[in-house]
Amino acid sequence: MPGIVGIISSNVDNELLEQMISSLRHEKWYKVDKYLDSFFGIARVHLGIFNPEPQPIFNEDKSLCIFMDGKIYGYDDEMNELKSEGYKFSVGNDPEFCLHIYEYYGIDFVKKINGDFVIAICDLKEEKLLLANDRYGLRPHYYAINNGKLLFTPEVKAILLDKNFKKELNDETVADFFAFGEILGNKTFLKGIEVLPPASILTYDRGIISIKQYWDFNYEPDYSKTEDEFVDELVETFKKAVAIRMKDNYRYGVALSGGLDSRSVVAAIEKDKRKDVFAFTFGPLDCNEVKIAKNVADIAGMKHKIIEITPELIIDNAENEILYSDGMDYIGVSFIPPVCRVVKDNNNIDVVFDGFAFDLTLGGSYLTDEIVNTKNKDELLKILYAKQRFFSEIELNKLFIVDYYNKIRHYPLNSFEKEFKVVKETHPGNCCDYLFLQNHVRRWTIGGQILERFCIEDSVPTYDNNLIDVILKIPPELRLNHCIYRKFLKKLSPELASFIYDKNMIRADAPLILWKAGAIYQRIGNKLKRQIWKLSKGKIFIPGKRTYVEFNDWLRTNENWKIFFKDLLLDKNAMSKTYFNQDYIKTLIREHEKGKKNNAQKILYLASFELFLRLFMNKDF
Repeated sequence: MPGIVGIISSNVDNELLEQMISSLRHEKWYKVDKYLDSFFGIARVHLGIFNPEPQPIFNEDKSLCIFMDGKIYGYDDEMNELKSEGYKFSVGNDPEFCLHIYEYYGIDFVKKINGDFVIAICDLKEEKLLLANDRYGLRPHYYAINNGKLLFTPEVKAILLDKNFKKELNDETVADFFAFGEILGNKTFLKGIEVLPPASILTYDRGIISIKQYWDFNYEPDYSKTEDEFVDELVETFKKAVAIRMKDNYRYGVALSGGLDSRSVVAAIEKDKRKDVFAFTFGPLDCNEVKIAKNVADIAGMKHKIIEITPELIIDNAENEILYSDGMDYIGVSFIPPVCRVVKDNNNIDVVFDGFAFDLTLGGSYLTDEIVNTKNKDELLKILYAKQRFFSEIELNKLFIVDYYNKIRHYPLNSFEKEFKVVKETHPGNCCDYLFLQNHVRRWTIGGQILERFCIEDSVPTYDNNLIDVILKIPPELRLNHCIYRKFLKKLSPELASFIYDKNMIRADAPLILWKAGAIYQRIGNKLKRQIWKLSKGKIFIPGKRTYVEFNDWLRTNENWKIFFKDLLLDKNAMSKTYFNQDYIKTLIREHEKGKKNNAQKILYLASFELFLRLFMNKDF
């Protein structure tokens, strides 16, 4: 992912910095801004879309300079205030504003800016560095301290270029990856490298590093407000969030699915501007998601393109996905970079809107009646731990060889308990959402944004600061079952709310009882398809058509997939043999092919780890 890469040290290695920059240039057309000083070497690798002007930008007396990746919004009043205080703006862009507001407010400046960003400010006189990110960590950057020097980068692999860095697999991360299907906390697959936590201000002062958290998700439910009052406030705030993100002269697109999050973004765009926004949807041409999205685009009056996803697109781009994500995502999303290239090249989109995590923040997608009504935290911990498991404990015992399983068997629970203890909320519903926002969304859902940014920029109005501040006041009982979400969408756009939702194939504005009935019907249908395949011994196949990827179907019927995964995982020289029991992998494949279980997702994760080992642990970058 493009971003800011740097070395902070008393003796900056320019050759290493150049190698790190080169490792981030996945496209020849990427742009690079670089600056060297006595105590730092920093570069910005970027797409030339947001803030294309050269960096760093200096203040008037050249005592400070700034590098910035990302975009901030809605600061006209603050800029005018700074001008009235005598600050000069020679460029007038986001980083220059951030530099001057830092001069005026000090490190509290980050509390006053709204957007997604990573900022590096260097004090050239005092030889200090400040590295700050947005509230939510929407542009992940990683850091390591090695032999007294600080290295930071948007991709882990760049740090591995330091020949003095000891490359060692983090077993706790391996345990997370398979126990939960994602990584918890700030870990990476490499010991000594962590992701910068959200809402962080990292300072480096003569070899001493400190990290301060300046914001957190603090739920303060306001039970004095009516549901209608919340709906009105949500609609007004969300429309403003979308509007301020459309003020600049970019070519906009929206990744439109069959769900409600991207539909909400479309609904919030002013009707006379929708014709200038290009909607695109990816998936098999006959899947429900594509059909729903096309109808939504037609109702909204937007241009729309369908980009087909095939099984081969996934496996052909599998290695690149592992390289781009540093192995922290799985190859099931490897279609995103090629899809975004098509969008960029054929439709001239600069910035794509996304309904990022709206189903969780507003829709309570992880909440259940059981969770909301849990009486104590110990019981809640058990419920959430069970809900989050991917491979069960019994399955992990079968998957890993004996010695390795005994080594890591306690790591998943320890890791989960550690993240659970961070949660300060009292209401179980708010505890649940906090935990999953800071882990599932920040470390897994964000993977789609990371992969998009390899060729286009993205904008997430669903994570607008003012909108999140409103959501944090909504009682969890109203977020449960998309209760307030459905009313919000209906108020925002009655015509778009009247169309079906891909998860249950029921109108978005339908009563909850119909939503639940639709979801049950979909589950029964999926189970019945698998049973027919099983009982007919593979002779009768009813393809799934609900979503944009059908991994379970593809791994049963697509010969290229069967060959790819068997060759990768059952190879006698597979690096994962050090960790995995290949006989159990054969069992997973056999169970899946016969229709006894749907194991495709797990097999994709196993393949992802094998590729990570080959690409990261068996070679130098």
